[in-house]
Amino acid sequence: MLGTRFGKDLSFQARLTLVAATAVAVTVIVSAVIIYWGVRTVVMDGIDSSLKQRADQVTVQVGLVPAQSRAGSGVIVGFERELTLRTPPDPDGNGVLWQSVGTDGTTKVPSDQVDLPVSARDRHVAAGDTDPYYRDEWVRGAPYRIYTFTPSDPRASGVAVEAARPLGPTYAILDILKIFLGVVSLAGIVLAALLGRLISQAALGPLHRLTRAVDHVTATRDMTSRVPDEGRDELGRLGSHFNQMLAALDQSLRMQRQLVADASHELRTPLASMRTNVEVLQRSPELRGHERERLLTDVIFQIEQLTKLIGDLIDLARGDQTPEEREEVRVDWIVAAAVERAAINWPTVRFDSDLHELVVEGQARRLDRAISNLLDNAGKWSPSGGVVDVQITDHDLVVRDHGPGIDPSDLPYVFDRFWRAPAARGMPGSGLGLSIVRQVADAHGAIVTAELPLGGGTLMRLRFANSKGPLSRT
Repeated sequence: MLGTRFGKDLSFQARLTLVAATAVAVTVIVSAVIIYWGVRTVVMDGIDSSLKQRADQVTVQVGLVPAQSRAGSGVIVGFERELTLRTPPDPDGNGVLWQSVGTDGTTKVPSDQVDLPVSARDRHVAAGDTDPYYRDEWVRGAPYRIYTFTPSDPRASGVAVEAARPLGPTYAILDILKIFLGVVSLAGIVLAALLGRLISQAALGPLHRLTRAVDHVTATRDMTSRVPDEGRDELGRLGSHFNQMLAALDQSLRMQRQLVADASHELRTPLASMRTNVEVLQRSPELRGHERERLLTDVIFQIEQLTKLIGDLIDLARGDQTPEEREEVRVDWIVAAAVERAAINWPTVRFDSDLHELVVEGQARRLDRAISNLLDNAGKWSPSGGVVDVQITDHDLVVRDHGPGIDPSDLPYVFDRFWRAPAARGMPGSGLGLSIVRQVADAHGAIVTAELPLGGGTLMRLRFANSKGPLSRT
């Protein structure tokens, strides 16, 4: 738990530096150990090879010497074998020591050398029970490498020979190598820590800039600030995505403020008019007949306009929320039902429909609202006795009226919120109907456009790019 708490107390940059330095330290230490043991193995193999080569040059001279009585009487009772080792010269001055060992552990050492230690394994080598071998021993406070073997001369049976080479100079070189590798490892670790800190600072630069941008947005609510999205790595893409998020939030806030401002403006006029009519009714209780009916009719009409405006505002607000669950929807069925309602709402206009099967994945309720708005818009602009053509072809829903049409300069604005053409400002409506159509189209991956067809009028086209199923006449 202490290690976990310690890790949490460190900054991400410190943890990154620590991890990098630890990884380099482990790598350097392991490499140093491998190098040391590699060099030591090579050196010791060279020493073993040298001892083996010199051992192969050992010869044996066999002689007979008188054997005296064990009682110490000086009486010669026979002859016994005497072995004399002839060892190769030592031109390199390595100070190789030699010693013969019998099966009973008796040794014979040249007069100018010291005794070498004898083990039970040495006696087994002399007896021929064990193969030659190498070992390290300390002789009178000095390290030696000892090779115990049996001479190749068959006359030397029952005798083993020990060849010992001092390891003092070799150990001195290996000690120097250990110190050198230790210093190099320590320097590498320190350098790795410094470089790790510099690299982490450079690598986390975009993250620091992103943090400063987040702090700035949190403190100032300023969505116009941006993070430099340098590079194509993960942090660079994170900065780019953060900028896209800020742009989307900024646009959403602007649209929200604009919606509030436009809604306030649109609500102000009918509320003021309705308040005036109510005040007139309150101050003039004597009003009767036609004047009173006219004022009440105006109040009811203004209430209906307010109700429709509030309903449109609610639909726009819901469109920005999490979308509802989608399902396969028959657009032609929705259009057919909407045409029937529009014919009732606009009795002086004839709606001619030519519908084919069109299936999309979406929300039936919102599609119904958008299609109804298109039909109501066409009915509103159609003259008495006019015709509205409603057609589904391939992936498109086309609604065309034969009214006065739209001024070409007004085409870019017809789907904006609360926008109404100058000619429509005296007509009923909130200016939100076509805006709702565009919002629903965007939510369904569709495109809605306003066109000026030949022959006059206005053509509204709702194109579904991802429709499903075959087209068959209904």
